[in-house]
Amino acid sequence: MKKLITSFAILATLMSFSTQVSAQDFNPQAMVQRQIDRMETELTLSKDQIKKIEPLVTVRMEKMMEFRQAGMERDAMQAEMKKLNDAQLESLKAILTPEQLEKYKTMQAAQRQGGGGPRN
Repeated sequence: MKKLITSFAILATLMSFSTQVSAQDFNPQAMVQRQIDRMETELTLSKDQIKKIEPLVTVRMEKMMEFRQAGMERDAMQAEMKKLNDAQLESLKAILTPEQLEKYKTMQAAQRQGGGGPRN
């Protein structure tokens, strides 16, 4: 009986943790901050670049959340997200150095392939 109660307690704890992680993943502000932090680290962004990039990432994330909340179908959402990503890339061309831009493109390609690294 003790083993059953202990197993149940462990299961309940794991489920609680899982719910917290899932809720965190869909927090737009946290998602924006994680993306900015990752870009800052991997692209070695200056403070000025961060100030210019943060609104771009925020708008993109807000649009993505609007698509999700509207219940947009997967294919339609992917098409709209591609447009947003392309627009963001165009804006980044004016902010990033050529080397940073190439690193960014590599980062994006890795994420699309499922190798985007850890998601904190």
